[in-house]
Amino acid sequence: MAVDMFMKIDGADGESTDDAHSKWIELLSFNHGVSQPVSGASGTGGRTGGRADFAPFTAMKTIDNATPDLNIKCAKGEHIPKVEVELCLASGDKHTFMKYTMEDVIVNSVMPGGNAGDETKPVETVEFAYGKIKWEYTPIDHTGKPGAATDRTWNLETNKQE
Repeated sequence: MAVDMFMKIDGADGESTDDAHSKWIELLSFNHGVSQPVSGASGTGGRTGGRADFAPFTAMKTIDNATPDLNIKCAKGEHIPKVEVELCLASGDKHTFMKYTMEDVIVNSVMPGGNAGDETKPVETVEFAYGKIKWEYTPIDHTGKPGAATDRTWNLETNKQE
């Protein structure tokens, strides 16, 4: 299943010409993770968890119109109200099946790279820290019809699900 990935950042327009994602940033890849530090068995008989550890949301993209804005936002430590990432089917009706929405976002780093002689534009990896994240999944059936969405939100500042 081919997938298209798009990112929308308040104050940083990309170059996407996709009908549903005009001026969004086209992503080549992304990663994001959450982990739970767990201690060994305690005197009360079980393992114990602590505060969840949220890795930065990392996106790889080609250098584009958003690059200067992202560098300035990183240099200033500017708070971005919202960043959205949509994963869409690349064919058919191009439904979004996974959406990440982050709030109270700061650009952690912008790391460009490339090689002379490459046949593609250089790429950059951008990392985002965030205060809140929402995961929203929409199943797509074998006919391409979307089903009911399921979503969950975690507030990193309160360390609680909303």
